Formats: sequence, C-alpha cells, structure tokens
Amino acid sequence: MPIKKVMSKKKTSIGCLFWIALILLVLVIFLFNRQTINNVFEKTGFLNVISRELQIDRKPELLRKTPAKEDKEREDRSTSSPEENPEIVLNIEDSLPPEKEPEKIPEEKNMRKASLYFIEVKQNGDINLKPVKRSIYYVDSPLTETIKALLNGPSPSELNMELITLIPEKTELRSVYVKDHIAYIDFNESFRFNSLGVEGYIAQLKQIVYTATEYSTVKKVQFLIEGKRHKYLGAEGVNIEKPLDRESF
Repeated sequence: MPIKKVMSKKKTSIGCLFWIALILLVLVIFLFNRQTINNVFEKTGFLNVISRELQIDRKPELLRKTPAKEDKEREDRSTSSPEENPEIVLNIEDSLPPEKEPEKIPEEKNMRKASLYFIEVKQNGDINLKPVKRSIYYVDSPLTETIKALLNGPSPSELNMELITLIPEKTELRSVYVKDHIAYIDFNESFRFNSLGVEGYIAQLKQIVYTATEYSTVKKVQFLIEGKRHKYLGAEGVNIEKPLDRESF
C-alpha cells in the first residue's frame, strides 16, 4: 500500500514538470520568433478579424448609451438661448374690443314763436312787408336762430302765399349779439350787393330790422359786413353807418 502511494506521487510530479517544460519551451520559441509571428498575422489579416469581432461586441454598449446622449441633447435644446427659441408675445390690447366713445347727450332745445318778415309784391308793383309766424328752436340765442330762418327764405306754404325775400341769395350770418338794446348783426360780403337797386337794398334792410325788433330787447340794428361798419350799402348809397330802427325807412 505505501509503495503505490509513492509511485502515484512520482507520476504526478513528473506530469507537472512536463507541462512546465512545455510552456517554457513555447515561450522561448515565441520570444525568438516574435517578429516572424507578427509578419504572419499581418499577411493573413488575423488581427483585423479579431478587431472587427471586438467592435461588434462593443456595439450593444454604444446602443445602450444612445438614449442618455439624446436626453443630453434635449437638455441642451431646452437651455438654448432666447434667440433660438423666440418668445411669442400676445398683444392683449389688440384682442380687446375698442372702447365705445361716450354718447353725446343732445342739448335740449327751447322753442318760441317768432315773426319773420318777407316781401309781398302788389299787382301795381308796390313792395310791402308781411310777417309770418314761425316756430323757432334754439339753445341759448333765439334771435340768432330767427335771423338764420329769415335768410333761408320762405317755406313752401309761404311761397304759395306769393311771399318772397329780397335778401341776396348767398348772404350768410357771421354773428349776432345785443348790447344796450342794439342788435349788432354781422353778415358776409354778399349782403352788400342787390341786383334790384335802391328798392332792393331798402327792402332787405327792412326785413332784417323789422324781424329783429320783434324782440323786446332790440330797439335798433347795427349792420356789420365782415365784422366792420360801412357807411353805405351798395353803389346807390343807402346809409348803414349808424344803427337803424323802424322809423329809419
């Protein structure tokens, strides 16, 4: 029995020595023939094959890293400068409906009856003044509105009564004010010219004076042309330098 154990130990030690000697022999051969082995690998492409296999093995790892890279790109885009992501500005004022202007409350007008004097021409050619009653609507100056109504001429019903006006057609009222029972009435330049001569001038002056003196506050009328006093009206020389009343004609 002891002899067998000794024999087995000897066999085991001999086997180990054999493998160690073989490995040393291979290393010695490799070291002495290293350059030759490298040349053989390069010629046969063995190293390229090994390199491709290693790259294939690494691809899954690269693919696993791709989502992380995409996340980083998203973060970079989200933190990019304002120039790359322009802000959208909403103009609230444009979207709101325009404010309505406050409605103007019409001024309350008063009404009074006034007498307007127009011309009635008789069959024999005589010129007479004839008053007609009108409803005059005004805010603060009934005399002004009355003179304006007179300048507008007779109404259709008054024309049917054969009433006319001899005040020049393009006459316009510039202003009216009363001081010390004198009405200062200012007309434009057209008031100075009447194609009917002296009779026409006297008639137009009488229409104004009689209509204005219907008001208790007016006793006389001072005629103004474009804001100025004139000595005569027309080439025939009807005097209008001083205030006129009903007794002036």
